[in-house]
Amino acid sequence: MQLVNNKSIVSSKDLDFIALSFARMRSQGRYLCPDAITGNMDEGCKTWFLKHYATCYELLQEKAAAM
Repeated sequence: MQLVNNKSIVSSKDLDFIALSFARMRSQGRYLCPDAITGNMDEGCKTWFLKHYATCYELLQEKAAAM
């Protein structure tokens, strides 16, 4: 997908897992700093990740509200 740093390439599957994991942590009340999470990502990767992270969080909130 996108370069996260000069030495490794991260796939969208990896970023999907990370976004969902952080969204779960946030839904449990843990504070997460988006800048710390995305600090080494290029702009394209950062934009995709933050959008996906927000979507995952919203879905988890909707699921919790439905229970």
